[in-house]
Amino acid sequence: MTVDDLFARRLLVIVGKGGVGKTTVACALALEGARRGHRVLLCELDGVARAPQLLGAEPGPLGQAIATPVGVSLMAVEGKAALAEYLAMIIPVRRLLQTVFKSTLYQYFVAAAPGLKELMTIGKIWYEAERIDERTGARLWDHVIVDAPATGHGLQYLRMPAAARDAFEIGLVHREAQRLVELLIDPQRTAVNLVTTAEEMPVNETIAMYRALRDDLHMPVGLLFINRLHDSRLLAADLERLATAAGRASEAAERRLLQAVAGRAREEIGWSALNTRYKARVMQAVGLPTIELPFLFAEEFGAAELRALSTRLAAASTHRVQGARRA
Repeated sequence: MTVDDLFARRLLVIVGKGGVGKTTVACALALEGARRGHRVLLCELDGVARAPQLLGAEPGPLGQAIATPVGVSLMAVEGKAALAEYLAMIIPVRRLLQTVFKSTLYQYFVAAAPGLKELMTIGKIWYEAERIDERTGARLWDHVIVDAPATGHGLQYLRMPAAARDAFEIGLVHREAQRLVELLIDPQRTAVNLVTTAEEMPVNETIAMYRALRDDLHMPVGLLFINRLHDSRLLAADLERLATAAGRASEAAERRLLQAVAGRAREEIGWSALNTRYKARVMQAVGLPTIELPFLFAEEFGAAELRALSTRLAAASTHRVQGARRA
């Protein structure tokens, strides 16, 4: 699979351990989709609101798409708000609807019902992925990109439609849950993509999540993004030369500068060696086509760095991305 193949799908789910850069990768993918002239909706779950900051927009109301200066639409999706939106669609009388929302029974039900918020969140995603533009009769969005919560919670969201379908063997909940499952397992419409950094804990969680997606949930997986890779070209001989130069420096300021450079070079060599080892491990175990994204040295990650990663994705679309043997 290539990036071009990925953009043949309508629903792109981005999963991974917290802190590996899921939102960054989701935003970079959204930018690339917009560059291609596609209508892209990027959905953040659980109301983290990191994407608006990266894409130069203010957070909008829950469940409502907001435009950004870069051509991507953003939406914060949360289960309770999605349930309220659904009820508003089936209860047209506003006074009755407000009575339902204010009732103690409703509040208790929303808080206590196991998996309800996750199910309604995925239902909202399904609605946006299938949504029709009333003016044109075409799909409103070419792609819905989902920035899922961290590994365990993200799997909980993806598991819930099948769990609800199996728990309710007939009736409305069964039928609605089955529609969600059909979208999630359809390789023509959906691709679940994994993001990791090449370090021990993220790699372990990525391998476990890949196996859960493949063997338990039977969902179509797309690409593996290995983020924040260090790829130092420095050698031990370079460190020796820096140390020698520092020892020969006549000025204290020059000596401190060379020692600081040597220390940073030593760290970079160490990071590169660690990343190389765990990159090989995750590629061997996961066996998906892989896109490597570099560690970008910046005081603060912002729009320029995001554009650089999106450019890397655009370059990857011109050839088949790196693959590995399936585990």
